Amino acid sequence: MSPVADLAIRILRRSRLEFGPGLTSDQILDIQATYGFTFNRDHVDVLRHVTPEGWIDWTGDEQTIRDSLAWPIEGVLYDVERAFWMPAWGERPATKAAAIEVARHHLTTAPQLVPVYGHRYIPAAPEPSGAPVFSAYQTDVIYYGTDLASYCAYEFLGEATGRTHHRRIAFWSDLVGGVGGIEFW
Repeated sequence: MSPVADLAIRILRRSRLEFGPGLTSDQILDIQATYGFTFNRDHVDVLRHVTPEGWIDWTGDEQTIRDSLAWPIEGVLYDVERAFWMPAWGERPATKAAAIEVARHHLTTAPQLVPVYGHRYIPAAPEPSGAPVFSAYQTDVIYYGTDLASYCAYEFLGEATGRTHHRRIAFWSDLVGGVGGIEFW
């Protein structure tokens, strides 16, 4: 188990959350095959040991899971339709439909974000242990933890770990930092 996952589980056990059993290796493989991503190491290590109350139910309703997986990208596209544009994508097309098409194309290269709890997301593999947790609501994206353990401490205990360095995750960290002259029309 990764040190980050071990710490996250210890933090979660101090919270008031209830826990279900961890996911089996077969369940994890099935989830990854069904939804087309690979959990990053910290996330899967936690899920192998416990399924915290309120976290996404990976054995639950397939459409709910698919909607949660699509949420970050669909949120960005929602804002593109209204006014958002990344200059790195080139000149904004004249029509909303064309802008959405161009943005959707560029977003295919953004790392997959995987839901943890509510609109809190962690990057999928190949991001290694120590990937940040994001709060993603359309283009309002912020760091919610330097890693899964610091996220759990903040979200469920209201404690800060004192760690402040966030690993950069392509595109998502740019939204957090406003890199590239993000524009609203």
